[in-house]
Amino acid sequence: MPVRGILFDKDGTLIDFRGTWLAAYCGAARDLAERAGLPPDFARELLGRLGYDVVNDTFTTDSPLLWATNQAVADSWAAMPELCSLGDVSTVAHSHFGDSERYSVTPIGDLPSLLGRLRGRGLKLGVATMDTTAKAVSTLDKLGLGDRVDFVTGYDGGYGEKPAPGMVHGFCSVTGLQPCEVMVVGDTAADLLMARAANAAMGVAVLTGATPRHVLDQHADHVIEAVTVVETLLVS
Repeated sequence: MPVRGILFDKDGTLIDFRGTWLAAYCGAARDLAERAGLPPDFARELLGRLGYDVVNDTFTTDSPLLWATNQAVADSWAAMPELCSLGDVSTVAHSHFGDSERYSVTPIGDLPSLLGRLRGRGLKLGVATMDTTAKAVSTLDKLGLGDRVDFVTGYDGGYGEKPAPGMVHGFCSVTGLQPCEVMVVGDTAADLLMARAANAAMGVAVLTGATPRHVLDQHADHVIEAVTVVETLLVS
């Protein structure tokens, strides 16, 4: 069946991951190290334990910074013995994760035009993220995309978390589509595994996140440079 809908991941797919989320993770780690009275280099240790090598700017394939919820990241830091004396690890972390002024949201390409063209083809569009639903809606509105999507959900939206298929099924329940009519576009293995679990039409990986290409190649039906060229995969 032809693709009649596209479900996009948000961060790393529509939004620049390094400029927005990696900056927030680094800022939170520095803040936590300072509040705990630890050397500045301990911020690197906090990030390293979650799979990010600051020196080489690389991630492990299973780094939760690439796909986990903000709460899971905050909980991981809160459980570290060096930070146990801080009673507000989660609060500090979320103060960075939710600060869109300090960590400005940078879209990948001209998203209003892209989504406008896709809607012009008659496609249903959705966004599924491991961020909160409210933050996703706010971000889309800020980028002028709120009126271009039919469905938005975060990990707290009632459809479960990636890589389970619930977000795809939720998109289908709202739009009336079947999973076999849906293209899933994302930058992590979790996005692609979600597509497979839901029996989606295809899972498309973009290289604008931080997941190594050899990992994406294992799970994707197609790998493209960026979401801006997703139209090349559609049948006219």
